[in-house]
Amino acid sequence: YTVRFGSLERVPDLVVWPGSTQEVEAVVRLANEHNVVIIPFGGGTSVSGALQCPSNEHRMIVSMDMHRMNKIKWIDRENMLVCMEAGIIGQDVKRRLEAMGLTIGHEPDSLEFSSLGGWIATRASGMKRSVYGNIEDMLVRCTMVTSVGTIDRRVDVPRLSMGPDVQQLVLGSEGTLG
Repeated sequence: YTVRFGSLERVPDLVVWPGSTQEVEAVVRLANEHNVVIIPFGGGTSVSGALQCPSNEHRMIVSMDMHRMNKIKWIDRENMLVCMEAGIIGQDVKRRLEAMGLTIGHEPDSLEFSSLGGWIATRASGMKRSVYGNIEDMLVRCTMVTSVGTIDRRVDVPRLSMGPDVQQLVLGSEGTLG
């Protein structure tokens, strides 16, 4: 509404389109060195208003658009696991997996626009949650780049019984941590 009928008080100063985790790490490292704010951008549905730039922010703001990170890296049919990049859009996941006789099982109302990274960052729930669960029930492993380093849980099992599970920090973080 504000874009069409009002005015935005603050917009990003720069948009970057990383194509890999290494490129994300490089941008975050530079932002850290130069005291720059990064706002991640996935599908742009922004139901929570997370894309709004704070009007009182005086530092440079960079929008990190994840659309280039849209690949399915591998599929393990035996264990029914798939490795995907954060910028992949829901309708593309659904279409690509269905072409192989598989399903993601996660279908939020915003499926056609929202991204995998957005689902994780918002703890998204889908229409088939009573069968497949919510995104946190499906997520086995993820990598998150933060200003102090990259967090990557190096096990491919859904549950750990030792120490805190850093993956729980990622779920629902709304892009505030990485």
